[in-house]
Amino acid sequence: MHSSVTEPLLSETWRIHEVGDSLPGTWPSSLHSTAEVSSGPPEPSTNAGSLHNPNGAQSLPVEASGHDGVSTQFDPYVPVGVLSKRTIPEGKYPESEIALLEKHRRICTSIGHGSSVLVYILPDDVNRKSIPPSSNKLRNALKVVMSMIDPSPETWEGRSPAHARAAKESDVSEDESLWYIFNTLQNPDPQVEAMKDSYSRQAMEELLSSPEHSVSGLKTALYPFQRRSAAIMVQREAQPAQVLDPRLQTWKSPTGQEYYYDKEEGSIVREKRLYSEACGGILSEIMGCGKTLICLAVILATRGHFPKIPIKYQATGIHSAREKTGTLMEMAAAAAGRLSVPWKSYFHARREQGKWYDRCVKACEFHCGSYEIPPHQTKYQGRHSTSYPRPPAKRIRLCSGTLIVVPPNLVNHWERQIAQHTEGLKVLVLRQGSDVTPSADQLLDYDIVLFSKTRFEREAGEPTNNRRDRLVQVNSPLTRLHWLRVIVDEGHNVAGHGSKTNMVHLLNNLHLERRWIISGTPSSGLYGVEVSLASQEANTSDTESTEDMVAAALQGRKKTGNAVDNEMNDLARLRRIVIEFLDLKPWSNSRAEDPADWTTYIKPIGKDGKRRKAPSLRATLQSLIVRHRLDVVEAEITLPKLHNRVVFLEPTFYDRMSINLFLFGLAVNSITSERQGPDYMFDQSNRKHLNQTINNLRQAGFWWAGSDVDVQDTVDHALKYMNANREKIAPADINQLNHGIQIARKAIDSQSWHGFKDLHELGVFVEQFPDHARGLWALDSANAQVEPLMLGITQARHAQQFITQHLRAYDPAEGLAGAGIKVRRELAQRDQHSAPRRASESASAPSSKGQLVHSPKPHSNKSPKKTFQKNHYRSLPADSPLKQTQFVATASAKLTYLLDQVLEHHTAEKIIIFYDNNNSAFWIAEGLELLGIEFRIYASTLKPELRTEYLKLFHESEKVRVLLMDLRQASHGLHLAQASRVFIVNPIWQPNVESQAIKRAHRIGQTRPVYVETLVLRDTLEDRMLRRRKEMSQAEMQQAEKSLLDDTTMSDIIQKEPFLVMPDELGAGAAMLSHPTGFFDRHRLPIPDDEVVSARSPSCRKTPAFWDRMPTTSRLLMRRLRRPRLSDRGSALGRV
Repeated sequence: MHSSVTEPLLSETWRIHEVGDSLPGTWPSSLHSTAEVSSGPPEPSTNAGSLHNPNGAQSLPVEASGHDGVSTQFDPYVPVGVLSKRTIPEGKYPESEIALLEKHRRICTSIGHGSSVLVYILPDDVNRKSIPPSSNKLRNALKVVMSMIDPSPETWEGRSPAHARAAKESDVSEDESLWYIFNTLQNPDPQVEAMKDSYSRQAMEELLSSPEHSVSGLKTALYPFQRRSAAIMVQREAQPAQVLDPRLQTWKSPTGQEYYYDKEEGSIVREKRLYSEACGGILSEIMGCGKTLICLAVILATRGHFPKIPIKYQATGIHSAREKTGTLMEMAAAAAGRLSVPWKSYFHARREQGKWYDRCVKACEFHCGSYEIPPHQTKYQGRHSTSYPRPPAKRIRLCSGTLIVVPPNLVNHWERQIAQHTEGLKVLVLRQGSDVTPSADQLLDYDIVLFSKTRFEREAGEPTNNRRDRLVQVNSPLTRLHWLRVIVDEGHNVAGHGSKTNMVHLLNNLHLERRWIISGTPSSGLYGVEVSLASQEANTSDTESTEDMVAAALQGRKKTGNAVDNEMNDLARLRRIVIEFLDLKPWSNSRAEDPADWTTYIKPIGKDGKRRKAPSLRATLQSLIVRHRLDVVEAEITLPKLHNRVVFLEPTFYDRMSINLFLFGLAVNSITSERQGPDYMFDQSNRKHLNQTINNLRQAGFWWAGSDVDVQDTVDHALKYMNANREKIAPADINQLNHGIQIARKAIDSQSWHGFKDLHELGVFVEQFPDHARGLWALDSANAQVEPLMLGITQARHAQQFITQHLRAYDPAEGLAGAGIKVRRELAQRDQHSAPRRASESASAPSSKGQLVHSPKPHSNKSPKKTFQKNHYRSLPADSPLKQTQFVATASAKLTYLLDQVLEHHTAEKIIIFYDNNNSAFWIAEGLELLGIEFRIYASTLKPELRTEYLKLFHESEKVRVLLMDLRQASHGLHLAQASRVFIVNPIWQPNVESQAIKRAHRIGQTRPVYVETLVLRDTLEDRMLRRRKEMSQAEMQQAEKSLLDDTTMSDIIQKEPFLVMPDELGAGAAMLSHPTGFFDRHRLPIPDDEVVSARSPSCRKTPAFWDRMPTTSRLLMRRLRRPRLSDRGSALGRV
């Protein structure tokens, strides 16, 4: 403070010294000479506008607004607002806090209008000098005072009374959920004119320009939103913005002065504290809207750009003295390398103009930019300090390439996208563990090095085949280069679930300037509103606009509600991305660098256990995520219409039986346990087992062939309990047990049901099956003469195979009866022995009895030792009596509907069938094989290379028409726009999971309308489950997102679920196909190339020609007279 101002005041009042003259906590001794510091706040002066003296002396009357000559006393202080006892509830006025802060000179006060107190606070960065941190007690006191401050200018100037709490609009506004913030982030707005680097500015201009003047090498025109996203990515890479420390909020004093308040820490600063945004971020554009293409556009626009030499290593560059003075070209090339000038792109552009500068290019390659990393120095080096030489410095060369790490099943997708949308890029693909990483010199030539995730992790020295003695090299060539960028596709799991992943460890050892994660769902609960809308399409009328649906969805999930735990888990996963992968300051600061605590600022929980508003969260997400809002994207692109509907099916007799037996078991458990204790299935201790039971009950809606629980034992247990406790059992419970026992006895008396259970089969119905073999192929031999004949579905497939493999015989049905005996015996033994399977072909990994295994592709009739290049086949003759055999029905309503729809649409459209259970996949695969329709199964248990092969076939082959996909694989970035028909076998409880599955097909690249159908058995538990899900509020859905049992209403529905009415078995046992199809003529037998000529030659016929002219009835009679025998090829029939 200037002496000209302070000297006249010393005689009348205390003075405030400049902080530079004395520490804030230690005032000049002259202040303490008049009186001791009071332990409590002195009584306020009655003179409005007088300054309150913390020592108890009378203050000088001043204007509350502060005039020149007086306000200078408060220069180190910031006026923050007004406190008034009249507006603060009794007993809440912060008297002790004010006294404590005044005692330590952290605040000073003066009397304002109406006995209100004007509060001034000493900031932590007075005169740009940080003061020592205060105690927690002082910080907490400051937070209490600030929570009651009224900062309005009207109150400060006495033009209106003080209010109880009007501190800060953002401080009092309602909580926003993480999902809501994610979906309401500001749209990308690239600022080309703000770019200082001319090369990056040019790249952004090319990206934002019209398609005819777009990026060189980009064959596909970008949508406007894609151009903006790519441009903002370049801007964030080349010139990360300087943003306010996310811990601070901008506040405005009553006098209009800005200051910055950390309300969690209780800290105020006058000057902005800035941090740089991440050099990269998270690309989270709307699902199916071309995130891969956006990344390729960024790579092309910055092709040939080099990373900068890190500041801390700029003094360690290679500056060896030349033996002689270099040429101007050599010195220019060295300067270009040192300054990271993108000479590659410059000379590439000249080459396209027909101008060649080979000598300049060679000079630039020779003088490639580099720097040295000195060896790590420890404080106590021991022997290494003198006797032993230090290791040499490590030379790192600048590389213009981009590392791309993707899940193994997406490597082919990236290769297709690169080939489809770009030209001229030099790409290296490392997919398999055996692929060798080139040397650092060779890697410098590539624009893209594409890794599968498993192959990339092997680069860190991971053991192969779980053998610790077989490790790949630790000193990877990747570590010798400073890469321009790394892109991790589907990177939401990049940081793992707790400890650092192998990928993060390797990334930390690499030198990378720019880091990007591609994920439409950075965390499980962090997904776009479009995902929510996809599952709601069936509930909306055509007149309801998308804008209305979006607004309703956003409003419904604006608050966190009861899903605090889920949101905390999402934030914990996001923290690992921010700190471990993106290295974003101040969150990743070391302890010596003032680290920001993520839990304190991003995950604040109030004393009531509820989530409090976290202003830092929106600011942090905005600085990281590149994403357009849904309305902007939909205004710029038009996808084909999405039709989503629920198909209600009438359950068959056997569907009802399966469901009722599960309900009977639950009813017996509830009644005999008296609905309490550890034996009660709905007791909390049995939650895991109950979940499994409910999952099995839902599976029964498709088909359930047998159960681990013996039905007769359940009946006996129910009868025993009922007889012993009849007097205390409620009449309703007795009726329920009697009803369940009747249904169980009907199952016990059903021979067909026993056949299903014993052979673990699903029933199919065939008309005009050959008479001589009916009894040996029938599932229930007692009904062998009933038309249509019921077989097990695996039996039926083996019958087809037998006929197909004998199509070259003049009587393909000869031996069919004997084959039926063998197949029945093998099926009966299936549960006693583990089904043989090859790891490379298994679509499931059964670990318990009764679980089925199916090849993930149709059975082939080709011999592996023969060649079939000439594509000759043998078909069933048109006059064969076997042509009359028809496949007419199945015992599962859902399977029948699926086969009907596949038969109707597979020739014109490709189809995806989502399943949630391996047994369901088995039955569907068997049904498709019966129809002779090419399909593939996509499951997590397949080897990655096999999944990749099957996806490629589905994309490119016209023969493969159907893809059976495990629902758990539906949310991992798969592009399946080739399919326009989607069937969901069982209704899905989580709407976002359903939407993820739907969006596999409904995305950019789709040219047809997409039809989605969810199959539901009418008036069953899954019907009521789906109706309950539709009527639940967003808050209720969040609470029960993991399990339907978390919803109390749904739990009550399950406990009260009634038995289904049981019709007559013969009348309702079959679900008829809309259009019966041939049974034995669905397959053809391939003819090996070396047999084509002989098969055509009449001289090869061993049977007299008159056999062909014999009437069909005569041939059948002769066939029946022969002794049935098994073909030598029967060994090929036993595959399960």
